[in-house]
Amino acid sequence: MWALKAILVMTAVTSTSAMNQNTSEIKCVFISWKVEGSGTPETSVSPKISNILKDLGCYLNSQGTESIYEPTKNVEVNVFEDIELRVIMNISEITSCFWFFTESQACKPSLDSENQYVASLAFSQIKETQAGKYTLSVTSETGNYTVVVPILIRKKPGKPYFRKRGKPDAIECVSESYPPPSLEWVFCKTPEKSCPHKMHGETGEIDGIQTVQHELFQTYVWCCAVNDLGRECTSLFTIDLSERQAAPLPELLLKVGEPLLIRCRAVYRNYKFGIKLSFENKEVALDRQFEELEYQTDRSAIRIRYAFASAAGRSDSGRYTCSSTVHPNQTALVTVLEKGFINITDSKEDFEIGEEEFCFEVNFTAYPPVRCMWLFSKKMFPCKQSYSVDGHSISSKFCNHQHQSGIYVFYAENDDTVMTKKFTLYVRRKPEVTMQLLFKQISCIADSYPASSWMWRNCPELNSSNCTEQITEGIHNFLPERRSLGSWISSSTLEVKETTTTFSVECCANNSAGSACEKSFINLSVAGAVSSPPDNAAFYVPVGFFLLLIAFLFVFIFHKYKKQFRYESQLQMIQMIGPSDNEYIYIDFREFEYDLKWEFPRENLEFGQVLGFGAFGKVVNATAYGISSAGDSVQVAVKMLKEKPDASEEDALMSELKMMTHIGSHENIVNLLGACTVSGPIYLIFEYCCYGDLLNYLRSKREKFHWTLTDIFKQHNFSFYHNIHLDQNSRKGTHLKHGVNTILGREFEMTQIGQNVNVTSGSNGIALYSEEDKIKHASRQMDEEDDFNVLTFEDLLCFSYQVAKGMEFLESKSCIHRDLAARNILVTHGKVVKICDFGLARDVVNDSNYIVRGNARLPVKWMAPESLFERTYTMKSDVWSYGILLWEIFSLGVNPYPGIQVDTNFYKLIQSGFKMDRPYYATKDVYRMMQSCWALDSRKRPSFSWLVSSLACQLAEAEGAIYQNMKKNVSTHNSSIKTKPRVSRDEESVLSPTVVQNEDSQVEK
Repeated sequence: MWALKAILVMTAVTSTSAMNQNTSEIKCVFISWKVEGSGTPETSVSPKISNILKDLGCYLNSQGTESIYEPTKNVEVNVFEDIELRVIMNISEITSCFWFFTESQACKPSLDSENQYVASLAFSQIKETQAGKYTLSVTSETGNYTVVVPILIRKKPGKPYFRKRGKPDAIECVSESYPPPSLEWVFCKTPEKSCPHKMHGETGEIDGIQTVQHELFQTYVWCCAVNDLGRECTSLFTIDLSERQAAPLPELLLKVGEPLLIRCRAVYRNYKFGIKLSFENKEVALDRQFEELEYQTDRSAIRIRYAFASAAGRSDSGRYTCSSTVHPNQTALVTVLEKGFINITDSKEDFEIGEEEFCFEVNFTAYPPVRCMWLFSKKMFPCKQSYSVDGHSISSKFCNHQHQSGIYVFYAENDDTVMTKKFTLYVRRKPEVTMQLLFKQISCIADSYPASSWMWRNCPELNSSNCTEQITEGIHNFLPERRSLGSWISSSTLEVKETTTTFSVECCANNSAGSACEKSFINLSVAGAVSSPPDNAAFYVPVGFFLLLIAFLFVFIFHKYKKQFRYESQLQMIQMIGPSDNEYIYIDFREFEYDLKWEFPRENLEFGQVLGFGAFGKVVNATAYGISSAGDSVQVAVKMLKEKPDASEEDALMSELKMMTHIGSHENIVNLLGACTVSGPIYLIFEYCCYGDLLNYLRSKREKFHWTLTDIFKQHNFSFYHNIHLDQNSRKGTHLKHGVNTILGREFEMTQIGQNVNVTSGSNGIALYSEEDKIKHASRQMDEEDDFNVLTFEDLLCFSYQVAKGMEFLESKSCIHRDLAARNILVTHGKVVKICDFGLARDVVNDSNYIVRGNARLPVKWMAPESLFERTYTMKSDVWSYGILLWEIFSLGVNPYPGIQVDTNFYKLIQSGFKMDRPYYATKDVYRMMQSCWALDSRKRPSFSWLVSSLACQLAEAEGAIYQNMKKNVSTHNSSIKTKPRVSRDEESVLSPTVVQNEDSQVEK
């Protein structure tokens, strides 16, 4: 019930026409989604969702200038539900729209896919005070429309209260809730359901009162309200002179405006006695009291005097004394409050348990009565309350923790206040041990609670259980680290002696919950050995001093230039699309759990030079030992925040980490390899791309650009073929096989060349056996040497194709990049390019590409019009940026819009539909692709899937031309025949390379 989520959809289809404007129709539907299995704290099982649909039967209740619609069936929701009122109207243009409840609230209708207006009103965890009639008032060009929807909140009965009914003198009991409760009058010491002295009333206020009026002389009088959600009881507040005075004084709590009713009761052997009620030693006014008399069969009499007030005020607070001519006086205290309260008693908050049974317990006092729940791991659980005799001291227990460590929250609220109390539960569990070999060290890691101690033993055989010889030398036990609540990571290493090559060893972790061991056969001759690490003191002291100096300079410089903008990841993942196509709701990864399988020991990172730094942090080159498999070392890029980061910056970086684990890996994005989040600053470990960003890579290759590989072969006079050493198995001649490989292999789908040639001799005596062999081995060697450090038109196509593939992948994950540019693309071996998101490590303050606009620095020359002028980022705005990136690639790194400064004229140019001219190295097909990306209407821009397909066709054509030209020219490589350039003069842009490079040197302001 607590996890029930609901949405109310009121579908209003109002058909209007010039002939008959009164023809209209509206349909109201109530849909509720119930999450099954949410009443358990187990998070590993995905909840099942069931839905219930109910037609409310809305109808037109009145006609005329204003059309009023009402449902024929009630809208019922449970307390703490999330609901939404939604009205969909097929009417003419709306001029005003308001929701009314306790006050008016303007609404902003949006258009859906069918051009119907949609007005919504959302509630998060709806409260009892929000029950009532909600009215939507809409004014359109053709008339006024009103939709009235009563919201009834299902809840257990409210605490019953008593009040004087009018004449004849009688007492009534009232309980307010939905569904309406039935009333029970109970005449027992406690209001148990099994009490034999119990009478029922049908609805409480009339039938029940008449039935029980003569029973109000009983010693104990309870009124209980019952519906299908629960039962609540209240005792008629009584000062009984025939009973012994309670200590301390009985107390009645009320709020200002609530009815006051006190009963003074006395029994005596005959009727010749009197009683009275006084307030603060003054007799209660006659108009606020009345008396009743009941004779018993033994001639004794019961007198009852009532003091009442229809609406209590603060002046009614004080001591009320009941007196009799034959009994000692007794006093009670009445307190009238301005507002309610909840006071939770201080108690122990941290608990450590094993497998024994355990329950949390909260003791509190409150008035008026509370609604409560227990929370764990973002799930809600019912709260059961136990009342004391006075009804104000309450306790609640929670036992459904299923022995899971974590933070449990008790939540209580009434009409006036909210109170929470946190409890932490630690569950003892035995260690889980893993073992690995690193640098002539055997390392064991244990996950447990509490932290584990270690013992090492030698084993005579791998499968032997007789590991009794304890090892005492060469052991290093590290201080345990807390990974998460209820989880300690303990580690221990054993130094391996130089003389030992093969042996079996066992490590055992022990704590109060038990022990666990792991053993393995170690063969150092296979695993290899690494020299011992340098002396710690000699190494870390100068490094630490140097890092402190850098940190001081970093803080000093950036404190001066730091702008008040917030760090956030460039990448954003869309959770859902709002009523408008451009209204995106992003996933808040702060609410996601971090998967600890990505955790990497920070001591296995060896940092190198800084690759980039910015206002919020930096990216550092590092060597990661054992990140992919034990014993290896990999070059990585580590993303980290500045020293002493803000909590918001740490949250943003953790959110980025969770997002990267959620996205997954792809060959054309810089993939996450691991992270360090425990016992120190947060590190995000990414793939390292050795050639840096694509922008500087393109600029560095301008002097080494060739249109095709054939041009390169001819320029080198094919001399590199004489250094090819063919495999002996290929001496019989081979075919170049038809196939498809990945971009990583730098091979694309090609037409099979199926013709062998005879063996010939090269100039240096090395045999060349076939044209196919030459092409195959030339291609392989050029991969290894990164294509002789040159750049071709096919490389530019290949870069474009790879970025489109990466963006297609991100688009499939509902990711928006928001800063797609050549500076944010990295290049690695084999001319593989990868999209990166190192926003925190970019010096946007000093980078002229980022222009101050409002409160932020934005890459305006790469931004789509809707992003520039409406601050809207969509999948299609990334396509616009991709078009600018294409222009950068095929101009070899020229800044976009060369010669145009970013000012008001620039923004006017963009709004007018201005497009850059074709860059020098782009064909007409490539330029047409750029232009399609720059459509002002975002809906007319292509998808990344279409761009991938188009570039694949152009690549296949270009690669086919390469190999055909190679085949034609290999046999005549010593001739002086010049090959016609692949791109003809009539296809060249008016923008020459000389002009391009001059414009590249301009500084933007």
